[in-house]
Amino acid sequence: GDEFIVLIGNDPVTELVDGLARRIIAAIDDPLVIDGYEQFVTTSIGIAIFPDDGDDADALIKHADVAMYRAKERGRNTHQFFTPALAASLRTRLSQEKSLRKALEREEFVLHYQPQFELDGERLVSLEALVRWQHPHLGLIGPDQFIPSAEMSGLIVDLGDWVLEAACRQMRAWQAVAPDLRLAVNLSARQFHRAALAGKI
Repeated sequence: GDEFIVLIGNDPVTELVDGLARRIIAAIDDPLVIDGYEQFVTTSIGIAIFPDDGDDADALIKHADVAMYRAKERGRNTHQFFTPALAASLRTRLSQEKSLRKALEREEFVLHYQPQFELDGERLVSLEALVRWQHPHLGLIGPDQFIPSAEMSGLIVDLGDWVLEAACRQMRAWQAVAPDLRLAVNLSARQFHRAALAGKI
């Protein structure tokens, strides 16, 4: 796929690994010319060091993977060393992903609609559909608390499909009384990778 492992032997010091990660990122950052067009690729590197971060290959790969995801969260084109705090963060994220799957099954999400008014004439012209998680124990949860986990797990596609369908269903009802009303629905970049998106819309 698009993941690779670089193995460094002879008990490398942190400074050496840090420098190597920076050189790899700089090399990959150079543009590639394909059919006359410059293409740019970013990379995220996660680093785990033996024996502090694991004493076998499985543990080291798992912890490097955790660090890599943190590097992606920081904006990509960077590197991150593994820390125990990252492992705790991963456990929290995995727990939230499990809860998100159940929330989709139980239809715990709700839509709020942000209005946009035309000042000239003072009339409502459009709405933006905004998703919220109505958690049975924690109450109403804003998107900044769960969208990153949904994106990373891929659940954002199913959630995005639900938002689109629910918003259009509501809009259909509103257009019976306000036929010119417009609706905006946010889509994830992951949804654009699906061939069926245009048909679904």
